[in-house]
Amino acid sequence: MKHTSQNRSSLCKTLLFFMALMLMTNSVSAKKCRALTMSGAGALGAYQAAVFVGLVNNLPAEDIAYDVVTGVSAGSLNALGLSGFDPMDVEAGSNFIYGLWSSIPMDKAFDTWPGGILAGFFHKGLFDLDPGRAWVTREYGSQTPQKKITFSVMNANTGQYINFDYDKTDVLPDDFIDSAFASSSIPGVFPHVTRGDDELVDGGTVWNIDIESPIRRCKEIVENESDIILDIFLVSAAHITEEPDFSSYSALDHFFRGQDIFSFYNGMNDYNSSLLNFPDVEIRHVIYPSQKLSSSPLDIISFTQPVMDKCFEAGQRDAAISAQLGSGGYGKILLEFTEKLKNGEKANLDDMLQARLKQKLEEDNKISG
Repeated sequence: MKHTSQNRSSLCKTLLFFMALMLMTNSVSAKKCRALTMSGAGALGAYQAAVFVGLVNNLPAEDIAYDVVTGVSAGSLNALGLSGFDPMDVEAGSNFIYGLWSSIPMDKAFDTWPGGILAGFFHKGLFDLDPGRAWVTREYGSQTPQKKITFSVMNANTGQYINFDYDKTDVLPDDFIDSAFASSSIPGVFPHVTRGDDELVDGGTVWNIDIESPIRRCKEIVENESDIILDIFLVSAAHITEEPDFSSYSALDHFFRGQDIFSFYNGMNDYNSSLLNFPDVEIRHVIYPSQKLSSSPLDIISFTQPVMDKCFEAGQRDAAISAQLGSGGYGKILLEFTEKLKNGEKANLDDMLQARLKQKLEEDNKISG
């Protein structure tokens, strides 16, 4: 009898051991890495801040508790703004970056040199970025990175695309804020950042959106790409619409039209390539402005209240649409919109999104009914 009791006890211990092992295995396999990458956008980076606010208002905190945040150009400044908050503290993070962009019309993001804009031709950039750097440094205060952060820059000496990686830390790295501003230093417009023998400029000079970095950083957390969830905020001054009459176009108008078309397709190609190169990654919310954000190509450096207000309204609206469409929904419509443009068809992104929302609502009503 005693022997039987011992056997039962041994069997129970073995079962408990295997149950614990299974729970641990499930826990490991359930681990996901959530990442956000943001493109260059200039003043339209306010749209990205608004998209994040919109996702916070429409999704559970755990869905947007990013372990990794990366950026290029203005996207780097937004990554900097989100860096100081615990991944789950999405409310505080959204308030901070929204507050930064809201205060830009009152606090100078950049300034002219003594002597006016013409004096800029005798400096390393037309405008002085030091006021913006001092302002952001002051607002960031005593915060330190609380998640994995990457800023993308270009080394103007060699043409090399460089990623500056940072991890969670209790001590602010000396070059952290400077790296974000290096990523935002548009060649010719703002002075480059000198680091040692290297001259660092806007990462958007090479790629306006860096999709590989967030995946690479996530693989420091999880082994399998199938455990990576990636959101992409893709912004451009370009919003391609049909222009039936070019009779009044000046040489400068033609130049900016060409730049708009190039910028749009370049971003779409990067997104499409990511689907092919990383088929196991869940590319969830790919959000691009559904409406035109700017009335002038120069709005990309226009930090005025009307530009900010337009970005704030459009960003929150598009985020709400993406949340309703679910994983991959917005991105799918965006690719369909791009194909229509390539084929010479008339297309309106906002109309296509609204039609899909209506269709989804009807489908959901049928299921629930």
